[in-house]
Amino acid sequence: MAQEGSLAGVKVIERVGRLAGSVCAGRLEDLGAQVIRVVVSDDPLPNEPTKWRDHPFTEVKGEQLELDGTSDDFAGQWAALVDTAAIVIVTPPIAVDGKAQADAMLTGLDTDRLIVCAMSPFGLDVADPPLVDPGEVEMQAISGLLATTGDINGIPAIVDLPILEVFTGVNAATASVAALRVQETSGCGQLLDMAVFDTCFTLTGTFLGKVLSGKTRGFRNGCRHPLVSPWNAYQTRDGRVIICTTSNGNWLDLTTIMGRPELADDPDYALAASRIANVQKVDELVGDWTKTETTDDALAKLRERGIPCGTVAETTSVAQMGKAIPCRRSAGAAAKAPQPQPRFETPTQPCAGVKILEVGPYTAGPLAGRFLGNLGAEMIKVEGTGGEDSRLWQPLVDGVSCYFANYNAGKKSVVLDLRSEQGKAAFLELVKTADALLFNLKAGALDRMGLGAGDLLKINPRLIYCGISGYGFNGSDRPALDTVIQAEAGVISRIASDSGPIKGGFSIADLAAAHIAPLEIIAALRQVRRTGAGVVLDIAMYDTVAWMGELSWPDGDQVLPPNTIVQTADGWVVALCAAANLDLSWAKTQPGNVVVEKLSGKDIRATRMLELDEVYDLNVAKRNGLLIFEKENRGGNAIISAPYSFSRTPTLKPCIVPEIGADNLELTGARAADAN
Repeated sequence: MAQEGSLAGVKVIERVGRLAGSVCAGRLEDLGAQVIRVVVSDDPLPNEPTKWRDHPFTEVKGEQLELDGTSDDFAGQWAALVDTAAIVIVTPPIAVDGKAQADAMLTGLDTDRLIVCAMSPFGLDVADPPLVDPGEVEMQAISGLLATTGDINGIPAIVDLPILEVFTGVNAATASVAALRVQETSGCGQLLDMAVFDTCFTLTGTFLGKVLSGKTRGFRNGCRHPLVSPWNAYQTRDGRVIICTTSNGNWLDLTTIMGRPELADDPDYALAASRIANVQKVDELVGDWTKTETTDDALAKLRERGIPCGTVAETTSVAQMGKAIPCRRSAGAAAKAPQPQPRFETPTQPCAGVKILEVGPYTAGPLAGRFLGNLGAEMIKVEGTGGEDSRLWQPLVDGVSCYFANYNAGKKSVVLDLRSEQGKAAFLELVKTADALLFNLKAGALDRMGLGAGDLLKINPRLIYCGISGYGFNGSDRPALDTVIQAEAGVISRIASDSGPIKGGFSIADLAAAHIAPLEIIAALRQVRRTGAGVVLDIAMYDTVAWMGELSWPDGDQVLPPNTIVQTADGWVVALCAAANLDLSWAKTQPGNVVVEKLSGKDIRATRMLELDEVYDLNVAKRNGLLIFEKENRGGNAIISAPYSFSRTPTLKPCIVPEIGADNLELTGARAADAN
C-alpha cells in the first residue's frame, strides 16, 4: 500500500530565492506538505542562473503567487500568508560586503511560533564572509570539492551540477521537519540558519583525519582510489567501463578474466599494497584487456565474477529512464491506535526519546545515524564480531580512527552476529522497543537472514524500516560502490576532462543517501504517530544521485554558468567566463590573488581554488561549533557538526566514540563475547 502524506496538514510558504530553498520546499511537498510559492517582485535574487527557477526540477504542485514588494498592501498580504503557515522559507539578500541582511527578510516573521528557514551562503551572523554572494561554481572552488575533484595530474575539475545547493536544500528540509516535531510538541517555532558552506564542510568528513594529521594536498585522482587498484575507468572498444576491485579475491578473478593468471602471483601485483605502488602499470594491464572487449561484454564477464563495475552514463540516458525517486515509501497495516502527541512546556531535542538501531558499515548509514544522534535520538550501532572494519582506518588518534569517529561519535555499540540464533534473538529483542531500523547493506541482505520488513513489522508494527542500498529493494543486488553509482547515474559525465573520466571527489552517492535518510525517518515518525502503522523507506543511492542531476535533463545541457579553470603561479583560479572569450596564458606567471584582481578589473568574477588546508583555515570554517574536538586545545578526535542550525534546540555535538560492544551488557543483558 503506497504511503502518502507524512506532512499532511502542514503548510509551507516558500518565498522564492536560492535553489536550496526550492529544493527544501520540493522535498517537503513530496512528503505531503502544502507548499505555496511566493514571488516578490523586488526581491534581489541570488547569483544563480534564472533557468534553474524555470526548470521542472524546482516546480511545486501547489499554489504560486506573485506579490508586489513595493505595494502599500505588501506587508499585510505577506502577514496574511504566513499567519496560517507552519514553515516559511526565505533567502535574505546579500549586502555589498557579503553579509546576509537578515532583518530585511525576517521582519514580521514570529519565530516564537513559526519555523523560519533562512538560506544563505555562509550563515546570518558571519562577520567576514570570504566571498560576496558566491554561486555554485565559486562555492565548489572554496569548499573543498575542487580540492578533491580533478585529473590524476592535479588539474581541478568542476562538477557541472549544483551539487552543493541540492545538498543544502535537503538539509534545510531535514531541519524543517525536525523543527516541526519541536513545534508540535511544545508550540515553539524557531529560526533555522541554513548555510551552504556548512553543508559543504560536512561533505569533507572523509578527508578530515588526513587534513588534521598533515595530509592536506594531492587528493585529485581522476577515477582512481588512493588505497586500492585496479580502480579506474578503462577504455573499451565502444566506450568506458568502471572497474573497482575491493579485495585480492577480485584481483584473482580479474586476472582469470583477462587471461593473465600469472599476474596473480607476480610480486609486483599480488598484494593490494604492491598494486598501488605499481598503479600505472596495473591500469595499463587492465586497459590492454578492456580495449579488446565491448562495454557490454566486459560488464557481463566482470559481473559474473562479482567484481564491482559499471559504465559511464550520460545524463540524457539517465533521463530516459524516467523520474528519479530518492526514497520509495510504503506503510504497514495499522495494528495499533494512533499515538497522541505528547506536550512539553520546554522545547526538547527534535528526536529526544527516539530509539534507532543502525546496521551497516562505512559512510551512508553511519553518517545518517550520526546526524539523527545529533538531533537527540538514541543511536544503537549493531556491529559484527570484531567491530566495523573502518575502526582501523588510518589515521588513528589515541587508537581511534578519525574516519570512524566522524561517522560514529555519540552512538552506543552492540556486537551481535545476526547469522547466529543467539545474536539474532538479541537483535529482535532490541527491535521490539525501537522506533526505527536504519541499515545500509546489499538489497535483500536482511531478508535472507529472516530480518526483512515483513518479519520485523510483525514483532513491532510501529517500526520505521529504512534501508539504504545501491539500487533499491527491488533493484540489483550487485555491489554499489560510490564510483560506480556516480558513473551510472550521470555525475561523471558532468565533469569535463581531456584525459578521461573523473569522479566527484566527495563520495556523492554515499553522502546523498546519508543526508536523505534523516529527513525521511523524521517525517516517518510523524506518520507513525498519526496512523499507528509502521513505515518502510527504500532509499536507492542510484535514484538519489540521478535526482540530484535532474537540472541537466532532458538534453544534457550545461547547468552551471560558463567557467574556466585557470592555472596560476601558485595554484588555480576559477573564472566565471568561457575560456574562448579571453587569453589567460599570462596567468601562469602570476600569483592567484593577482590573477583574481586583474580579472575583476575586466568585470570577470573569479576566485582562488582552495586546497583542503586552506578550506579548513577559513574563518568561516573555524567559527565556534562547526568542527568539534574531543579534548581541549584541539586534542583527540574531531567531528564536523551536523549541517543544521536551530535557534532553540541546538544540535548535540558528542565526540566520544564507543568501544566495540561497550553497551552489550546494558542493552542485551549479555557481554559482547557472549552475545553471538
